[in-house]
Amino acid sequence: MDPNWCLLPPELLQSIAEKVTSLADYIRFRAVCHPWRSASSPRPRHLPIQLPWLMLPFKFHGNDDTTRLFYDLSASKIHSLDLPELRGAEICGSSHGWFVLHKGQVTSLFNPITRDTISLPPYTVPPSDLGIAPLNVENAVIFFGDCCVNNSALCSTHNFSVLKALLTSSPMDTGCMVIVHTSSLWELAFCKIGDERWTVIQYHEMGPNKLYDICDLSCINGVLYTLNPYRFVTMYNLISPSKTELDWESDARFIYLVQGVDGDVLLIHYHGFVYADETLDSEIQHMVYKLSNDGEPMCIKVNDVSKNVFFVGGGCQAFALSSDHLQLPGAAKCVYYVSSWTEEKQDYLAWYNHKIKLGKLDNETVTDISGDLGSFQINGNWQQSLWLTPSLL
Repeated sequence: MDPNWCLLPPELLQSIAEKVTSLADYIRFRAVCHPWRSASSPRPRHLPIQLPWLMLPFKFHGNDDTTRLFYDLSASKIHSLDLPELRGAEICGSSHGWFVLHKGQVTSLFNPITRDTISLPPYTVPPSDLGIAPLNVENAVIFFGDCCVNNSALCSTHNFSVLKALLTSSPMDTGCMVIVHTSSLWELAFCKIGDERWTVIQYHEMGPNKLYDICDLSCINGVLYTLNPYRFVTMYNLISPSKTELDWESDARFIYLVQGVDGDVLLIHYHGFVYADETLDSEIQHMVYKLSNDGEPMCIKVNDVSKNVFFVGGGCQAFALSSDHLQLPGAAKCVYYVSSWTEEKQDYLAWYNHKIKLGKLDNETVTDISGDLGSFQINGNWQQSLWLTPSLL
């Protein structure tokens, strides 16, 4: 008689489940039968961070299709997920396995693996503020007084965008913050899960029509770092509200702010060109700098990135994972997403081919690992690609 694996003791099943390290295998384990599912946690905390998926671009304006395509690096295949929760919403950030969605005046969190959704405070409720004045404000007392008089809540008819958003940890963790950079009067704001109102970190000194001057942001140990096109980093202490600026002499359009696996603040400088025939792939360069806070803040070029493996590109996004849990061929230290112009079709719009490549930071050796992922447009009607670290938390 064949053994009945469903009758294994629950404590043994739990022990086996806690030794599974692949998210896909863990989901399969829980799908075997009811006893196996009951013995394993739906929110396992033992799983290591998984290799990211890349959500491919899709047209979201005037498109009711809810199917989204994700390239899985670990399986080297594309997953097709039906996600009706994304209909009509723009994805303005991806952190810790969650998307930050914005539709109209509503911002929410969505986990595409568990399908969980978390509502965030409405923008029509007057916010709190940290009391950090914008750069060009001479009298902070008058400035914040005007904000109170004018009721800094956003009007229900005011259309605005969330330009970029991030989470400081999984929303399942106590103290998780959601930080947004918007095109509204609230230049930077944050909330914690369960808050009834947003807290404004900094208002636009010239109102919502001011040019948006932040191209990347990252929050590390209670300090928000922002990078703007005028080549300086601004550090906002969210615990003891204050602001510090650091000049940065480089072309900031190609710089990403990243939290290193050891908690360092890293900046990735990327420049180069990729043509349709890929003849210039070898000229793409990634340079890494570390923000040092010893005495006067300064940037120091890093030659050894230690255990950091960088994932670059896709929605102007970059992050680092530890090489302890990754198996990338050829000791690669950079996985990056590139697009190259292909042709103008009958609609007279430019279309681009998309690929994922591996790179070494020491000699910039480049390897194509995904092949051609298809042709897409890059404009305001298309959602840019985004990296997603799939998670059950």
